[in-house]
Order: sequence, then structure tokens, then C-alpha cells
Amino acid sequence: MDEKITLEIRTRLDQLFSGYPASRELTELKEELVADLTEAVSEKVNDGAAVPQAIDAAMASLGDVDSLLKEITGTTADPNKAARAKEAAQDRRDREEEQAGDDWDVNVDDDDDVTIGGPHGLRVHGDKVTWHGHTIVDGDQVHLGKLVQVDGDHVRVANGLVDVNGDDVTINGHRPQRTFVESLQLVNTRSFDVTGLKKVRIDYPDATVKIGPANSDQIVVNEYMSRDNPRYFLQADQSDDQLTLRQGARPRLWSLHLRTEIFLPAQLQGAVTVEAGNGSLEIGDLHLALDLQAHATNGSVRVFNNQLTTLNLRATNGSLKVQQVKANQLTATSQNGSVVVREAQGALNVSSHNGSVKVSDFTGDGEVSSHNGSVKVTNFTGQLNGHTANGSLVAQELHGGGQFRSHHGSLDLDVADLTQDLAVNGAGNIDVAIATTTGYRFDLVAERGKIRLPQQVHLTLNDDHHKIGAVGTGSHPQVTLATDHGNIRLK
Repeated sequence: MDEKITLEIRTRLDQLFSGYPASRELTELKEELVADLTEAVSEKVNDGAAVPQAIDAAMASLGDVDSLLKEITGTTADPNKAARAKEAAQDRRDREEEQAGDDWDVNVDDDDDVTIGGPHGLRVHGDKVTWHGHTIVDGDQVHLGKLVQVDGDHVRVANGLVDVNGDDVTINGHRPQRTFVESLQLVNTRSFDVTGLKKVRIDYPDATVKIGPANSDQIVVNEYMSRDNPRYFLQADQSDDQLTLRQGARPRLWSLHLRTEIFLPAQLQGAVTVEAGNGSLEIGDLHLALDLQAHATNGSVRVFNNQLTTLNLRATNGSLKVQQVKANQLTATSQNGSVVVREAQGALNVSSHNGSVKVSDFTGDGEVSSHNGSVKVTNFTGQLNGHTANGSLVAQELHGGGQFRSHHGSLDLDVADLTQDLAVNGAGNIDVAIATTTGYRFDLVAERGKIRLPQQVHLTLNDDHHKIGAVGTGSHPQVTLATDHGNIRLK
């Protein structure tokens, strides 16, 4: 029976493919479709359907095969290419105008609004930055026209071509085949010995991936799928000291839901690299001597309760959330999306190009930055360097010192314990509050704004826009505050 079904399916596919030039890729696609369609028809026949009707239904479920064939043979153009090029050109023009605007007229009003380039230029007020009358940064929200829109965990890129909302991902209006399904059945389990391993590479382009600790001395992989077909099971390659785990074959036109669990044993040491394409990535409860590097292209990344040698996390389109992590070096970067780090230790480097950055309850030295988005740090102990290009920067309960800069945005710092030098530089308003029990020296420059000081100070220079002095006596940390266009308040 299966041979007759396969023969009929091949005949119909030959008719569909006949109008396109033969190639190895088309042959591979045809063989893939033959296997998938045979499986689907057999299932329908087992459920009581007649063979001709089952084949008709399976072929109809393929949808628009011609579009796929044209794409493979290179006869279709990217419909979004022109729009993206136009947006990119506009983005370049905006950046050029922004750079040219450094010499424009500057106005600081009584409400601490900073306006550069007249009423239709750049305007900064607290967490909000507007450009030509359009809000580009407002707290956790970033809006760069149709190019990039970020609202917390929701990211839209290229006019919605990529849409990431938490764990939900759509690309060009369609959800990738990896969409999470709770009722997926366990179809494949594999184990791998870690003796002699120094490198492990994990690559799942279309799956929800979860990584955790193993209860054995081997790497264990569980795959949950909507279809029990060995062709879709993981592919493993091992040579010398490296193990590579790859997602298996993916159907071109059939829906395949896949969730993968990967458990790493305590005996594993060395480097682990994770590539998650279109899906969420979760890493939890690992306490290993590992250098772990993970990247998600379209999807959120959640990391919790880990103790590692180094941890390097990167998201292209999606949010990053890190909690209760200890590492000698901790790096978390998102191109389009927010980054949150809580209750962590080590040397920190956190950044987002388009999105907000939040760090709280951290011990260690660190750098935090956002190009378009706000930065907020709470209860940080150590030397901290912070930077925003467009957006506000707020640091509360700072124990230590550091350097802070905002090109277009306000700076607001609350220092609970100043033990190191503090330098703050910006174009907007600067507010710094330092615990009254702390003594320090200060040098304050407001090129075009006002300077306000604590009541008890000792001044050695008292110009309108430049003040030098000290609070308390003795040798203390140095506080240097400078703004081009805003006011300074030192409390």
C-alpha cells in the first residue's frame, strides 16, 4: 500500500516541479516532501480515509508550493528589501543631522527641559527624548519609526517583519515552526559521554530550548515534537575534544513544533556555545566550571540561578533577563530589546542598542549602556561606568564610584556610600545626591546652566558656571560634574 501511495505522490510532485530547472536543492526538497506526504497519507488511511481522498487532502495542505519553488530557484525578490533600505537611509540621515546639530542653539527652561536646534529639534525632559516632534525614547519605550519599536519585552523590527513579544515570535506575519506546544510528546532521548570533552556546540535554529543540570555524568538531550519522525531528531558529531549537537531536518512546508531539553553534568568543563534561532532560550540551575556563550536570534532569553566561570549572553531581537547569577565575567547584550539583571556578582557588561537596561542588587565592577533607551541601576556595589546616547540614566543606592555619561538625556544619581571618584558628564541636567556622612571634593561645570550646591560647602572657586570646593575635611574622593546644556544639582 505504501509503495502505491508513494508512487502517486511522486507523480503529482513531478507535475508541480516540472516547470522549474532541476537542481540538487529541488531534488532534496522533493524527497523531503515525498516522505512527509507519505507519512501524512498513511495516518489518514489508518484513521479510515480512502487513499485518493487522503492524498488529495495531504496535497492541499501543502499550500502555496510555487512560492517556495520560486524562492529556491531565485526568481522572487525580497518584498521588504526596498522598505528596509529606505528606513536605513533615513536612519543615516537622522544620525548625520544629530551630529551636525551639536552646534545648534541650546535652551534650558525652568522645567529642566533641554532643547537643541529650536522647537523642532532635539528635546530632552527626564526619561523622554523627542526628535523633530517625534518621541524616540520614553523610559522603557523606543520608537525609531518603522525601523525599530521597543516596548519592554515587545520588539518590532522592519515594520513588523520580525515581531518578538516575550516568548511569542512571528516572522513576516508567520510563527516559526518551533512554536511552543505544552502537550508535545517525548520522541527522542540521547546521551553523550563527556570524557575528554572541552567544547560543546548546541545549534537549534527553530526550537524552544531549555538548558539545565544533569542527574547523571552524561549530557542528556530530550526532544519533544509534534511529529515522531527520526528525520527530525538531533544530529550529533564528535571529533577529538568537541561535540556538536544540531537540530535535525526541518520540513519546508509542514508544521513541526519542537521543544528541547539539554542537561549538562557536573563533570563537564570547558566551553559551551548555544545558538537558538527562532525561539525562547532558558538556562537555569547550572553550577559548573564552564565558559558559556549563548545567542538567540529571534526570541527572549531567561537565565537564573547559575554559577559559571564566564557567561556571555546575546539577543538580536528579544529581551534578556538574568537573575541570581555569579560569574567571573557576565556579559548581556541585546540589539533590539530590553536587558534586566538582578541579584548577580562578578564583572558586568550590559548593553542594549535599542531598549532599556535595568540592573539591581549587583556586586562587582561593571559597565551598563544603551544607545536608544533608559538605563536604571539600583543597589550597585563597586566601580560602575554608565552611558546612554538617547535616554536618561538613573543610579540609586550606589556604593562605590564610577563614570557616567548621557549624550541626550538626564543623569540622576543617588550615592549611598562614595568610596571612589565619581565623574558625570552630559548634555542635559545632572542631579547627584551624596550621603551627608560622606566627605568629598568637587569640581562642577555647567556651560550654559545653573549650579546648585549643598548648604555646607567650602568653595575655592565660585563662578556662575564653574564651582570648585569640598564637603567635609581631609582627603576624600573627587566628584566631577559637567554638562554642556543643562543644570547641575549637588545634594
